[in-house]
Amino acid sequence: MEISVVLPVHNCGKYLLPALQSIKYQSYPHFEVLMVNDHSSDGSEDVCADIASVDDRFKLLHSPHFGMAGALNFGISQASGVYIARMDGDDLCMPERFEKQIDFLKENPDISFLGTFADHINESGKTTGVFEYPEDDFEIKAQLDRGQNTFVHPSMMIRRKALVNLGGYREIFSICQDYDLWLRAQDRYSFANLPERLVAYRGFPDKRDLTNRFWKYFYITRLAEISVQQRRAGHRDPVDQMADEFDLEAVDERLVRERLMSARQDYYCNKKAFVDGKPLNSMDIEQIKAFLLNHKEKFNKKDLGQAFGLLFDQAMRIQDSESAEVLYKLQREISKSRHLKSLLTKPDKLVRYALRKRMEEA
Repeated sequence: MEISVVLPVHNCGKYLLPALQSIKYQSYPHFEVLMVNDHSSDGSEDVCADIASVDDRFKLLHSPHFGMAGALNFGISQASGVYIARMDGDDLCMPERFEKQIDFLKENPDISFLGTFADHINESGKTTGVFEYPEDDFEIKAQLDRGQNTFVHPSMMIRRKALVNLGGYREIFSICQDYDLWLRAQDRYSFANLPERLVAYRGFPDKRDLTNRFWKYFYITRLAEISVQQRRAGHRDPVDQMADEFDLEAVDERLVRERLMSARQDYYCNKKAFVDGKPLNSMDIEQIKAFLLNHKEKFNKKDLGQAFGLLFDQAMRIQDSESAEVLYKLQREISKSRHLKSLLTKPDKLVRYALRKRMEEA
């Protein structure tokens, strides 16, 4: 068998059959599909069982672990293919995807990690954007060094030997397992992207929805980056010392622990404000404001404006008029959305009071 498709399945039943059919009808037929059920409860397992009963290339497995990384590693351990193709249960493959990727890998034996461009589709399958990343190894690694992802994970085809040598995905990462893998692989293997949209990636909920996962992303990527920095410097990898991704007390190097604790505090502050909706104090507000300004390129303007608006409301609640004035101005300067323009041209009494009080004190 040349290609083993490793496809974790967790409650994606609504989209699963089209995803599996897009693999079934590939122009390159020499593959197996390892559908790794990750404790689904929505009938996804039945969809997998049905297709496995009529096409012996499809095999239903049950992950003994919980989570994406564990399911991926279990699938890799059961794979017989020379190449591991990634796919998720809510995405779609173009019919020629496998054929084009395996042709490229055979023609370029130095490349071990191969992605493709992708369409971004919404829940109804409508294309809402595209993912286009650097194509050659040098540019991909340069972008990684700038802290930017460079692959559409479900588009990847990877030489199985390289994955095994790297130890697979690290299960300590509840999210961003792929980003951690690219960082660990970049000093040992060569990368490429095919400049064709061979996958339709159904990214929902939108990463800009201010969910717990969204804020956690910033901490987890920082953990992965510090991990590879320490390895490159010949120091002990902090991730290898931790029982879970927040077990910072186990890290033996104080400076590394302090860097991670700062990033973790950013996560908890943002979660407190935007997910849990808890009251904030002045220190919380200041830390979140600094975080938003440091990462403002990660947000669209409407979301950034709304975030500053929420902080403004919290500053008004504790009568911190100095912070309220700064946040009011940031919201006005950063957000250009029609809704916020309308809001800011008619400040309510609390806004006027805060600004007037601040000017009087000055």
